[in-house]
Amino acid sequence: MSDERSFAERLAHLIATVHPPDRKPYSYREIAHGVAEQTGVTMSATHVQQLAVGARKDPKRSHIQALAQFFGVPVTYFFDDEVAGQVDRQVGDVVAWRDTEARNLAQRAMQLSPRDRETVTALLDQLAGYDETRRRDGRRRKPE
Repeated sequence: MSDERSFAERLAHLIATVHPPDRKPYSYREIAHGVAEQTGVTMSATHVQQLAVGARKDPKRSHIQALAQFFGVPVTYFFDDEVAGQVDRQVGDVVAWRDTEARNLAQRAMQLSPRDRETVTALLDQLAGYDETRRRDGRRRKPE
């Protein structure tokens, strides 16, 4: 594994972000039950927790495969930085889409002409650059 993120950090990230929009993250018990139900691989809630916090550093191949299946990610998510980055971006998009405000903005933007959508995109890029510059320089935008 590279220095980027450990298996535990990647699993903890999935636990925190991959869940239905109308609820909080799955409990370790729910994950263990779901893994057994979906894959037939058994693991205790304690085992899932130990993997997620890094107390167990060498998960079995069958557990890795079962957890990947439960969370709907490729097994390589846990070992390949590029795959993990792609999956994390996709999950981030889904989480953002759950955000009503972001969804409303996207729906409103789709009603604009292509030229006006380009203008909105340019504005968003400009604002993101502005915020990044201020963060880098140690200054923050005034609260609204």
